[in-house]
Amino acid sequence: MVDASVVAKWILVKEEHQENAIKIKNDYVAKRVGLSSLDFVVEEVANALWKAYRLERISRDDAVEAMKVLGSMGIELHRLSWSQVAEAMGIAFDLGTTVYDASYVYLSDELGLPLITADRRLYDVAKNSFKVVYIGDYQ
Repeated sequence: MVDASVVAKWILVKEEHQENAIKIKNDYVAKRVGLSSLDFVVEEVANALWKAYRLERISRDDAVEAMKVLGSMGIELHRLSWSQVAEAMGIAFDLGTTVYDASYVYLSDELGLPLITADRRLYDVAKNSFKVVYIGDYQ
């Protein structure tokens, strides 16, 4: 399972650990691994590309095209129910992180999959209690 911090690295250039993020994408395309995420990863990645556009790191057309390509990849997206978000909130309270980040942690735990993230802070607060892999450690 991946969060938006990993998916954005597939598009944006000169990102730290981008080679590992691309390896994840290539492993998925080659069907060596499956990929899933939360449904709001779409908006989170779009927002990251919008910010990159504002910083003149990507063109408007490339950002829009990237979203279309990502949409065609067939990544399995999950939507959490109200009660599942309540569970994720508990994780957010415990870890001192956002509900968005805790939702990724929650879903990965529910699916029995490791969460792969490029968010070092999230990795640091979750690694002792959950299966979380920092993108820099992806093999």
